[in-house]
Amino acid sequence: MRLALIAFLLTPLLPAAEPPTLWYQQPAAKWTEALPVGNGRLGAMVFGLPFSERIQLNEDTVWAGEARSRINPGAAAAIPQIRKLLFEGRVAEAEVLADKSMIATTRRMPPYQTLGDLALNFQNAGTVETYRRSLDLDMGVAFVEYTIGGVRFRREVFASAPAGVIVVRLTANRPGSISFTAALSREADAQADGLLLTGEALPHNDKSYGLERKVGARFAAMVRLVATGGTVQRTGVTNADAVTLLMAAATNVRETNPTAACERTLDRAVKTPYETLRAEHIADHQRLFRRMSLDLGAADPALLRLPTDERLKRVEAGADDPGLLASYFQFGRYLMIASSRPGSSAANLQGIWNDSVDPPWGSKYTININTEMNYWPAAPANMLECYDPLFAMIRDISETGMETAKAQYGASGWVTHHNTDGWRGTAPVD
Repeated sequence: MRLALIAFLLTPLLPAAEPPTLWYQQPAAKWTEALPVGNGRLGAMVFGLPFSERIQLNEDTVWAGEARSRINPGAAAAIPQIRKLLFEGRVAEAEVLADKSMIATTRRMPPYQTLGDLALNFQNAGTVETYRRSLDLDMGVAFVEYTIGGVRFRREVFASAPAGVIVVRLTANRPGSISFTAALSREADAQADGLLLTGEALPHNDKSYGLERKVGARFAAMVRLVATGGTVQRTGVTNADAVTLLMAAATNVRETNPTAACERTLDRAVKTPYETLRAEHIADHQRLFRRMSLDLGAADPALLRLPTDERLKRVEAGADDPGLLASYFQFGRYLMIASSRPGSSAANLQGIWNDSVDPPWGSKYTININTEMNYWPAAPANMLECYDPLFAMIRDISETGMETAKAQYGASGWVTHHNTDGWRGTAPVD
């Protein structure tokens, strides 16, 4: 942190050579096209659907499983025989014995899971015109704008680290135009009561998990509605001029009572005007993001009028677009800032964003290369604070790894293998 403070004091806040903005003329058709926001602990993917918005949610400690030893009890006794077989060149026999005696009692680690979805169903009808969906990397805010029946609607979505909430702001250029219902949901293992979602991140794909017990982090997500004008109901708003939705989430990994923790966070956030929430978020984000700019040369001004997906197609076809490459680099910095902050979990295989209860590779930590790749930019791109969660994870596995070193290898010190998870498992898996 001392080095980070020095870097901040010595580095001026730099403007971007080209406004680092990703933008599109259509909503996301699939999850990988949605726009990510995050504050390290909370993440969201914004689809930008005009009539029925989907905002997919994550909290960084929603892991299936539990903290417990998975060390194979036969490992220590088998290792001398495995070594003997290897020295004798009997590699296939050594592999069979190692697979039987050294792999953890659950061959696959439990996964990091989605928190759920926030759905907003709007009471609008008509043709959507002049649609634009964008992510301002410098501000850390996702925007959705469109016109229906002569009314211009606008959404702003960001994940505030100072307030600890995800914020959704809805406005229109005609008073009384905002009416919608809101709902929280999850594909499995959760219950919704109004705008409160509670559940447990239970493991799925049991055959793959082997002996894993049906247990996981208990979680809660909660939304509050704050409207200007109109009428606020339990799960929606009618004829408002503007609405702010505030989403908090917590698990029993950090909190004794996740629901009560959400209530405390929202009680604080609702007392803060939207303009203040927004300004504090932008200042906090730019404190990191503006420490570095990248200028790869002037781009054709006409390119700025093209949406990002069209510019990508041009580059794939061989066209030159240095401004897009600079934005691509800044998007990587943005994702690092959004998924790894002091006090949060380290960025996992998908950063913080995951929409599944059984994601690819468990969305865990593959520490023989992928975790290192995530964090390669943190120092060169002047974001030293983003290292904090990684170093905290290393400290944790140095402790759980002492048990593995002693029980599995009869060795002092500590050891870990090519994967770890939210529970800091260190035994060999897969």
